[in-house]
Amino acid sequence: MKSDIKKKRLSSLLPILVTTLFIFTGCGLEYFDEEMLIGSWSATDGYDYTFHSDYTGESYDKEGGLPFTWRLDSDELILRFTGKGQAGKTAYLTFVIKELSNKKMVAYDKNDPLEEKIYFTKK
Repeated sequence: MKSDIKKKRLSSLLPILVTTLFIFTGCGLEYFDEEMLIGSWSATDGYDYTFHSDYTGESYDKEGGLPFTWRLDSDELILRFTGKGQAGKTAYLTFVIKELSNKKMVAYDKNDPLEEKIYFTKK
């Protein structure tokens, strides 16, 4: 008798559990193909970026370039500059990607409270 009650409760909860699963799956982070990043990009932040397939790269402005290593974590593109930053600390830059294709990327600096978009165009 008790097992019948448990089965009925479980069968009535199952649709709720499935619906909850779909809701949380829909709210997940974006995942982008890192192969699309490989190559050189011009960006509206005043820098050019080159991403190599071995997860190294360089950023350039009119004053010169800085080497970095990179990784893509779902929608976050994390650059770790291999030179030393202020006070001898390693510098990081994290872009949150909103769009990515073979020719264009739209992102913003994770530390920018205004989330101003930066547009990247593949060279």
